[in-house]
Amino acid sequence: MARGKGFGKLSDLAKELDRDIPSALLIGAIRSAEQTVSQLQKEGPSWTGRFSNSWQIEGPQGQGVAGRGQEGDPVPIKFMQAPFTGRQATQTLIRTTLLKDKVVFTISNFSGYVAEATDRVLQPKEFYPKGWEISPEGPKTRQGKANFFPVDSGRKKQSVRGDIGGGDKRSMSSRTAPQDWFSTFQRGGKVDKTVKIEMDNALRKVFK
Repeated sequence: MARGKGFGKLSDLAKELDRDIPSALLIGAIRSAEQTVSQLQKEGPSWTGRFSNSWQIEGPQGQGVAGRGQEGDPVPIKFMQAPFTGRQATQTLIRTTLLKDKVVFTISNFSGYVAEATDRVLQPKEFYPKGWEISPEGPKTRQGKANFFPVDSGRKKQSVRGDIGGGDKRSMSSRTAPQDWFSTFQRGGKVDKTVKIEMDNALRKVFK
């Protein structure tokens, strides 16, 4: 354990771990939040790209990082990782109770149509883009084009974003992410897995 650090005695090791472990925990939490946003960007719908680029992270002391809400393919967002000392990290962890299983980093989306994009509201068929018939160029992003799924019938009178077809046979409808992709993401354990991987990676650096 802790090979290669050149400790002369166990007290040296203890002091080093006191400094390194809180910093590793905080950095691990930051990277977990960043990776979670990256996965949300890849899983979600992408027509113009504005929704994908509207994710944001709020940190434990009110710090924040956010996308610009611009059109185009998803752009990763990176939280500023200060060179935390062991003491600074420990104080932050105590204040935010990370060590007590509390939420420290908050992920949200500031798009004006987040409810529609996450399939939580019904809309009339006219609300949604109707695929190639109305927009011959299709989705504007590479991700949207790769995930573009059209069907040879229009939407129902009302539907959520991901529920396509079931309407006018002379029309078309389409989507760029499966229906209920967000609730599936939440239930599927991907967030938990991401947190574990990033925390393990951060702590592994302490004990290398």
